[in-house]
Amino acid sequence: MAMPGSFDQSPQRWQPGGGPPPNQASGPMGNPGAGPPQFGPPPMQGMPRISGYEQVGGFGQMNFMPPPPPPPPPPQGKPPPMEFTNLANLNEEDCRNAMIQFVSENCCYGSAPAKEMNITNVIGLTALHYTLETFCESRRTGYVHEPYRGGPVDGPQNGPAPPPWQMHCVANTMFSTHEKKMEVPHTATVMPCHACDARGYHVCWRCHGIGHTRCDNCNGSGQRHTQDPHGNPIVQMCHHCHGDGRERCHTCGGDGRITCDECDGYRNIKSYIQLTVTFTNHKVDHIIERSDMPDELVRHVSGDIIFEQVLPQVWPITAYPVPEINDNSVRLVNQHKGAFPNERQLQQRQQLRAVPVTEAHYEWNDVKTRFWVYGLEKKVEAPDYPQQCCWGCEIL
Repeated sequence: MAMPGSFDQSPQRWQPGGGPPPNQASGPMGNPGAGPPQFGPPPMQGMPRISGYEQVGGFGQMNFMPPPPPPPPPPQGKPPPMEFTNLANLNEEDCRNAMIQFVSENCCYGSAPAKEMNITNVIGLTALHYTLETFCESRRTGYVHEPYRGGPVDGPQNGPAPPPWQMHCVANTMFSTHEKKMEVPHTATVMPCHACDARGYHVCWRCHGIGHTRCDNCNGSGQRHTQDPHGNPIVQMCHHCHGDGRERCHTCGGDGRITCDECDGYRNIKSYIQLTVTFTNHKVDHIIERSDMPDELVRHVSGDIIFEQVLPQVWPITAYPVPEINDNSVRLVNQHKGAFPNERQLQQRQQLRAVPVTEAHYEWNDVKTRFWVYGLEKKVEAPDYPQQCCWGCEIL
């Protein structure tokens, strides 16, 4: 292994045609190989031991680094005031306009029922959607490697590596799952490429280093067998290989070698400990929707926020007039306590939304049924709409 300071900081990259090819002057035609060679990770033997990273993952492995104690303290004292707002519902005209818009967006729905239906009853409902989000951070470390293309290397000779939880890294956006990766300072090492034995290239897997393969057009015979208009056999020279029976290898371009992917032809690789910081937004919810409309539809539309709280550790809702909301807020807040032992909790947010749902009963011809208009977008759920068709037919 080459330690920092004992390697060329301005390496020259291997290029096709540089130096004598492995075996290109003569020899049998190469048959295509099974595919590009597969190489394992670099050996861990001889890698420097980094203080504070004794549990680091090997190449291709990322091990969790337990967060430092303590977890967020539970809320103390009295909960902050919780004020809730109300929400208006839709009238008959709003429901009819929503249905007409819904039908216009579905090419297989006839417009007559939407325009001619007699709305007999409008029931205004309010669906409640409670969500709890726990925004956490986890940190994992493991060795990675990349081609060493030159330049200074920040190795152990520059000082001790900072502990994983002391490296500065902040979330791009709160309550949004994303990941950041960074090199841990003072952990880099340069070593000869394990995949190509520091040559910068591999013998071409397709032509086995010869530089040419059997001509696909004539199967290596150099001749094409055809027939004239009368069915008499004709032997012609293969126009693809000009009778040679061989063609230049498409993989290596005739050189017999291909650039090593691991070192990109630079012969050395740089290995270091990589810190992967994952910000995860753990979200749970509970929906109260009293009609027969599928509850999950409420989850994907907007509504009015009637309560929101953002704290390092939220207080569960206990004073809302609907007991089911209070019970499930307590349940979900307790469920998230200690649920993520490998992560550090950064923030919590709970939200209670009122999503308008209007159930409209209507008649059209001999049909009596209903539909729902839900969300501030006024989406429509009409599973029993009278004129639905498919297979390209038209209804006016």
